[in-house]
Amino acid sequence: MNLEWTEEQKILRESVARFCRAEVPVEAIRAMADGAEGLSDPLWRKIADQAWLGVLVPEEHGGLGLGVRDLAIILEEMGRALIPGVYFSTVALGTPAIVLGGSEALKSRWLEMLAAGEKKATLALLEEDGQLGAAHVQTRATRRNGGFVLKGRKFFVPDLDTADVVVTLARAKDGVTLFVVDTKAKGVSIEKNRLADATSRSGQLILRDVEAGADSVVGEEGEGWEIVEQVLLVANVGIAAGSVAAAEHVLERAVSYARKRIQFGVPIGTFQAVKHPLANLFAEIESARSAYHYAAWAVDAGIEDARRAVAVARLTCTDAYRNATLVSLQAHGGIGFTWEYDLHLHLKRALHNQYFLGVPSDYEEIVACEALGI
Repeated sequence: MNLEWTEEQKILRESVARFCRAEVPVEAIRAMADGAEGLSDPLWRKIADQAWLGVLVPEEHGGLGLGVRDLAIILEEMGRALIPGVYFSTVALGTPAIVLGGSEALKSRWLEMLAAGEKKATLALLEEDGQLGAAHVQTRATRRNGGFVLKGRKFFVPDLDTADVVVTLARAKDGVTLFVVDTKAKGVSIEKNRLADATSRSGQLILRDVEAGADSVVGEEGEGWEIVEQVLLVANVGIAAGSVAAAEHVLERAVSYARKRIQFGVPIGTFQAVKHPLANLFAEIESARSAYHYAAWAVDAGIEDARRAVAVARLTCTDAYRNATLVSLQAHGGIGFTWEYDLHLHLKRALHNQYFLGVPSDYEEIVACEALGI
């Protein structure tokens, strides 16, 4: 097991970091938080030109054919820069579902366009009760004329308003099944949600007797949740990557402030009440980073331990991010709560990440069951 980045991966990291600094400065993120739309079409085109949209897409379908560790590098730098999730939704949710479970015909139809940035995708999981799991799927898929008719609602679908295609769960006769649905199809409507993290987008997907051909099924009928579980491994490595990088950035800002802010004639960083919480935070972030690196390797390697490793990484990295924002707020004092400082953006994103694609207890349950046997 080698967790060191290759030279190619180091170059990728530098390239993404340079792009984020140049193309998505914090002023652009602030504009999104103040009500502007998410990533603009020109910016999306620039991301597509870097070929990062095809990181997980096989080469024969126009992608790079790389692994989860490579995707995680990109999402680290995007998380550090607070870039909103439309890239994540396409590359870590919608696309992997088709890559992992789609037929060759389905892959040929969608993957090249997704890798080229011509289409955007997302994944619809949650329903009205907000619970993650196959047992909570109430949207119905009824057989008709050789295909299916979909009826139901999906809640908190990430970046739904910009998606051209959504991969959605529905309950068919033989069990929970995944379908690819064009958001422009007859009977499909979208309602936008407003989130506490105003840089993130979400919506309700409403399906009113939407016709879905048999060729729109991802995998086999009744195997939808098994595919989703594999997608969630990829997505949660991405959440962990973005969270730990953002936590590191928040810590760096707090340390910089502690060195410059003078109180009683000395920098406040000399006070134990300031520097010791920052030291503990550094240790927490380093531990979380190790958990995430192992999880990314485990998913790429396909080992049995991957599900537990990803749950641990998800918990530790999102906790570290939340704690980083809280410790940094304490170090900054009252000024840290003002709109002019960027900390509020990170606090909202940290809380969003903790409750994105499931809640902490979902992943605590995985760790309790698979690591502790209880």
